[in-house]
Amino acid sequence: MTTEHNDDELEQLVRTHYHATVDGVRVPEDLLRQVLTTTEPQRGRTARWAPVLAFALAGASFLIILGSSRVVEVLFSF
Repeated sequence: MTTEHNDDELEQLVRTHYHATVDGVRVPEDLLRQVLTTTEPQRGRTARWAPVLAFALAGASFLIILGSSRVVEVLFSF
């Protein structure tokens, strides 16, 4: 998701594009370009590291949950 547009604006652009396509109305070129640029992935250093960071955070949260459940299990065994 891009940081230039909020989710509501992106949803409106996608809905407008979808309904224009389904209803058979010709899609204006500026709308099509706007939807495509809004959904285009970001460029730069942070965009390269986003998948790696997401995976690392998912792994860390899994380990935290696993560790905390083990601590609770040990505490309840007394």
